[in-house]
Amino acid sequence: MDVQRKAQELAEAIASSREYTRLKVAREEVDQHQAAKVMLRDFQEKQLQLQQQQMSGEEITPEQEEQLQNLFGVISVNPYIRELFEAEFAFSGLMMQVNDALAAVLELKEDDEDEDAEEPKLEIPQKKILIPGQDG
Repeated sequence: MDVQRKAQELAEAIASSREYTRLKVAREEVDQHQAAKVMLRDFQEKQLQLQQQQMSGEEITPEQEEQLQNLFGVISVNPYIRELFEAEFAFSGLMMQVNDALAAVLELKEDDEDEDAEEPKLEIPQKKILIPGQDG
């Protein structure tokens, strides 16, 4: 069995999935609407700034968290951005399921304990928007 060929087949299957197609369309929609594009860019810059702050060991203040949550709330009203977030969430769920399926099979091959275990089942996540700082 050629692993590289199978990886290519998996990549093609992912690229033709509903989740990936939806994500591409949502990105294109945001790109076509300047206001949405700018709002999203500003949000992502603020989010990155806070992530870098946290990674450098600095604590994120409750005020900074609230500011990001408020900004998220504002941009989520935009239908193009909201669709992009939902599409990203669905695609991320698909990729997590693919990773889980790979991990489960690799663990079975490694341990040889669960030969009768069921194959991993891929499930499509429901639409849900996560707000930074709040549990889903």
